[in-house]
Amino acid sequence: MELYKQTIEEFKNYKPALTKRNDFDDFWDQTIHLSNSTPLDESVEHVDYPIKEVLVYKARYKGIDGTPVHSYFILPRERNETLPCLIRFHGYGGTKGTPAQYMHWLIQGYAVLAVDCRSHGETGDESDYTIGSAGSWATQGLLDKKEYYYYKVFTDAKRAVDFVINRPEINPDRVGIIGASFGGGISLAVAALDHRPNLVIADVPNMCNIELAMQQKLEGSLTYIEKYISRYPEQVEKVLDTLSYFDNLNLANRIQKRVSVSVALNDTICPPKSIFGVYNQITSEKSLIVHPFSGHDAPGTAHHVNQTLEFVRRHL
Repeated sequence: MELYKQTIEEFKNYKPALTKRNDFDDFWDQTIHLSNSTPLDESVEHVDYPIKEVLVYKARYKGIDGTPVHSYFILPRERNETLPCLIRFHGYGGTKGTPAQYMHWLIQGYAVLAVDCRSHGETGDESDYTIGSAGSWATQGLLDKKEYYYYKVFTDAKRAVDFVINRPEINPDRVGIIGASFGGGISLAVAALDHRPNLVIADVPNMCNIELAMQQKLEGSLTYIEKYISRYPEQVEKVLDTLSYFDNLNLANRIQKRVSVSVALNDTICPPKSIFGVYNQITSEKSLIVHPFSGHDAPGTAHHVNQTLEFVRRHL
């Protein structure tokens, strides 16, 4: 255990240099303005569901490129006031799942918006990419920051906040964001781009300190970016330039609300040191959960789930 303690102490002091380009903040400010000025064109459709104590809706809103983003909007049937709400983003290759998996939030009086991220589940992708998938969504549009897949993913996710804030059932002062891995990286990015949610839970997040993560990971979506670079080495600088705009290392100091981050020291997909590098850049109120002996599946353990329940109950 002493070795793990030394590793944690080393990582707590790790503060890498930012890779932020000169136009980074202007780029995101202009993107936020574009998102805010683009109609959501949202819709909700009631779904008959066997758990009668909840109301389930299929909700849809549009990304800034017009792609319909699909989700479940789930509410406790019995309510006397506006509700707190959790917006949930799934892992890479996952989906919004089934409404039943959110009942632990519903019975406590929370609403849930469970989103199918772009190219996952019921959500497609109507964008055109000059650079193809190369086996992964993470390489689509990799040479142009406004074409890049994560440009669409992050703005889609920010617009999920717009959807929730506009709902009459929801208390806009009690909105939280939660996700793990791919969803954890999205949660951090949304917190940086939209200051209305007042609670963020990012478990073993991706898109953290990307250059280091690419060196240290053994599996996951970043391996496809490495394969792309190995195939086109003349494009490495352009690829790193694009990635810098979507690296939570550069977004972290824009976060203003309470954040909980988890990290697993045996994680081979989202390397722990890269997550510490982002966490150490966050200046808002924050807390860190370290799993010394676990891997990328740590957020699914009973102990971690109970910690998350307690954290949300205390702060949302």
